[in-house]
Amino acid sequence: SDVYKRQILEYAEYSSKAKEAKTDLLKHPLIIAMAEDTLNWQPRIPTRNNDPKITYFKLQMLAQFGLKHTDLMLTETVYKATDHVIDDMFAVRGYEPEKPKKGEKYEKPDLTADVWHVAPCNSPSLTSILLELGVQDAQLNKAIEKLRDKWLDNIGWFCNYFFVNSQFKKLKIGCPIAGLKALEVFSLVPNLKSSVFSNNAFEPIQFHKDYGKSLYYFGRSKKFWTFKYPYVWYNALYLTDVLTRFEQFKKTTLVKELIQWILEAQNDEGKYKPTSMYMPYKNWDFADKKNTSPWITFLCYRILKRYFGGFKV
Repeated sequence: SDVYKRQILEYAEYSSKAKEAKTDLLKHPLIIAMAEDTLNWQPRIPTRNNDPKITYFKLQMLAQFGLKHTDLMLTETVYKATDHVIDDMFAVRGYEPEKPKKGEKYEKPDLTADVWHVAPCNSPSLTSILLELGVQDAQLNKAIEKLRDKWLDNIGWFCNYFFVNSQFKKLKIGCPIAGLKALEVFSLVPNLKSSVFSNNAFEPIQFHKDYGKSLYYFGRSKKFWTFKYPYVWYNALYLTDVLTRFEQFKKTTLVKELIQWILEAQNDEGKYKPTSMYMPYKNWDFADKKNTSPWITFLCYRILKRYFGGFKV
């Protein structure tokens, strides 16, 4: 793809080889179908935040493949994605969790309700996606500023939902995935990369490693150590991809551990296989556990190039 030619082979974006790769990408049936899917923006309330079929995860994939908001029909998708704003941040569809009242009968929520909210584990995703798509907009700048100001300490933007609050009262530390989502945004804003806001967002992630067990339901067991794409939840590949964008984190034992894991996972040809997959993407190379994946290999090569400053594969 063009991202491989630009980010690994270092062709200029306007070079003929990069342009040819981008043209081929935009003609691919899977890319066209996914772009069309995003036009139906969050049609229902998801029953879980890590459902890979959620519309903004599809848009995130297109952005990571190298598409911009002017490609295909994404301008219309971006318009829909930015239509719901709460407290200057882009909202996602769904209810905020409420603690069940004692004695009350559980009623299933209406998944077609026109209900929107902002949350630290998913709203920042929309901000990072828009940045990757090359959107330039006053509301996007406000969303970045609002997210930045929520990370004035290592608690940061914390949801305080009832099912994590007891552990929070004991540990007084932010959520690792909230920190990761914030860092993904900060990595795309040059003046925030080495800021105190980035350092604060990193602290819950470092704490999680040192803590050595589940933190707000996020673990570091087999499900964490997996080569899995798209980045819909907290895992080692996603974490390494984001953290290696920050010079100040490269010397930490956490990042060194992640890099060593990637190095040791190469096969004899220096390529990588997915070790887990999301079934909705079984027709894509990153969801084929039997064969090496060009996309997973690209992600790992880019990570190693960032870390070592060149190739070590």
